[in-house]
Amino acid sequence: MNDPIVRVIRDFDMAERLRIDLLAAGLGPDSVQLSPIGDEAGPGQSNFTVGDNPNAKGGTDYNDVYRPEGDHHGALILKVLALDANQQQQALAILERHGANDKDVVGGAGLH
Repeated sequence: MNDPIVRVIRDFDMAERLRIDLLAAGLGPDSVQLSPIGDEAGPGQSNFTVGDNPNAKGGTDYNDVYRPEGDHHGALILKVLALDANQQQQALAILERHGANDKDVVGGAGLH
């Protein structure tokens, strides 16, 4: 088996298109993994206020505190585990076609 291919994708839609194309190329669901960089509980700031009455926090609610711009997806880690050299080359070609051929963050400002 080859080394995993790992990319950090900032654009959620691009990550989803990559996943769909990789699966369509014959890689199995266990071979294409998307993982959020953040935590599903939200930002690492006093997350205990989630669900409070807005009046208890001075008139703010979850969206004001944690999602000021509405629904937002953070960066994702895409990991591809090719079973053989042919699959790895297919995966790399798909990544290149989508502009995800660099190991840095793709689809937005880099996280350096």
